[in-house]
Amino acid sequence: MIDSIKPNEWKRFIWAAVACFIIYGAVQIVPMITAISSGEMNTKVITKSAAADKASAFVEKETGLKVKSAKAVHQTDKIMNGYLSKYELVKSYTDKYDPRFPTDTFQVDLKFIGGGSGYVYLHMHSGKIVAWNLKLEGEQLSDLDKAKEAIAFLTAENFSGTEFIGGQILPNGDWQPKPPAGYSIKNAHLNVLVNALVVNDRTIITKYKPAFVAPSDYINYVEKQDKIAGYLTSIGYLFMSFVLFVLAIIYSVLYRKHTSFKYGIVLTIIYLITYTIMNLNVLDGIRATLGETDMAGATVSITAIVSVLLAIPMAGSIYVSIVAGDGLWKAQGRALWPRFGQRGYGDYVWRSVGLSYLFAIILFAIQSVIFIALKLSIGTWETSDASQSPYNMGILWLMPVLAWAAAIGEEAVFRFFGIGLFRRWFKNTFAAALLPTFFWALGHVMYPFYPSTTRLFELMIIGLLFSFIFVRYGFITAMFTHAIFNSVAVGLSLLTIGTAPNIISAIFFSVLPVLIAFVLKYLSHKKEKKPSMTTTPPLEQL
Repeated sequence: MIDSIKPNEWKRFIWAAVACFIIYGAVQIVPMITAISSGEMNTKVITKSAAADKASAFVEKETGLKVKSAKAVHQTDKIMNGYLSKYELVKSYTDKYDPRFPTDTFQVDLKFIGGGSGYVYLHMHSGKIVAWNLKLEGEQLSDLDKAKEAIAFLTAENFSGTEFIGGQILPNGDWQPKPPAGYSIKNAHLNVLVNALVVNDRTIITKYKPAFVAPSDYINYVEKQDKIAGYLTSIGYLFMSFVLFVLAIIYSVLYRKHTSFKYGIVLTIIYLITYTIMNLNVLDGIRATLGETDMAGATVSITAIVSVLLAIPMAGSIYVSIVAGDGLWKAQGRALWPRFGQRGYGDYVWRSVGLSYLFAIILFAIQSVIFIALKLSIGTWETSDASQSPYNMGILWLMPVLAWAAAIGEEAVFRFFGIGLFRRWFKNTFAAALLPTFFWALGHVMYPFYPSTTRLFELMIIGLLFSFIFVRYGFITAMFTHAIFNSVAVGLSLLTIGTAPNIISAIFFSVLPVLIAFVLKYLSHKKEKKPSMTTTPPLEQL
């Protein structure tokens, strides 16, 4: 019998999970439900197709030009959203300025028949056109005429004409007034850019870009933090992931007598499929991060090709990590990945998934408490990121697939192989867990949290807990826990967005581990022919 998970092991964690469920519900779920029910969190968003149609109709009416193509993506002002979050001004800004100057919009990229392009921005909830920038060929106005046209336009937009005394023409031809009086929030002020052009004997406002701008000291701080995060990710995560890949190849050969190169093939294929889906599904997010770039479409196409090609060596790294990790652990007297067909495998997997749900609940509560502690101690705040926006998913209901790609890949490389390797070197399980956990945590520092070390602190704790789960209950339990943890987190986002496909997807992926475990248990009971295997307790406790 596989005895690494006892029949009643869940009883050791049930009350901790119940307490943590109450904590997480009070800290996260109840406030979210309250915000949605009160209208503070507006989850009713127009569709991208509706945004594209509205933008096309607007531009054709204003310019007389015909639109050849329109593509909508979610655009977000990361800097301003972070500023509002840091100083707890989100509600004040939403109530006062959001209808006219939203920090989150649908950016519609337009191409015109006969040449020319443009960008139109719509309020995500009301569908109102709030800004645009049309790149057209036409006759330039004099500076004086351009200023007159701009002031007349802004006056029609409910600004006071007297607010724009002292406007100037910028080197790129835009007319910029002084920040209008009365439009400020803390130290952020409204900046307005306007341009006009004569196209086909019609004077057209080709640009109207109003946006609040955070103070320079905040912007400089964020840029510095982003640069630090970039260095940490490049050196600490990407480079060390490559080093672990090379070491995995070496150790898979050195410890081949303890394992088999047949192991991990199915899991690697699953990873390859989920990783490819994940990367192709976020292409709109990449497009949004490029902003107003004429080559955005070509860049995204190239990115898609590169992502598909990179998926192959990425899957290769997962495969050799599984083989090398299995060999390393067995050489140290541990078998942390029981195999299908071994006696007791089905019961092991079934108990594993049960524990995994308990562990996921506990981790959710711990993560919430960590963020509260970081906010109170170092002033942590979060902001938005177009590359990670649910609205920039090609197929939104496939968003939970990333949970499985991360669960398989990260647990294979950083837990199964990483801890096994360093335990072989250091002879101590806790010491062995520190370095791979550190490398793994560095891979998340570019998430939109500030200071940039926020997620490093959080994930060092979460990562060590994952390491405990892995060392004590095996690779399958750690992978299930990781997948459930990510799937439920993503599922909550889908539930807030709504619509039947998203709700069904959120529920399906959250219960998918149970379905997998049930099938494996059923099939395993028919195939259990191999000798029994006993997994000994860890030599050191984390």
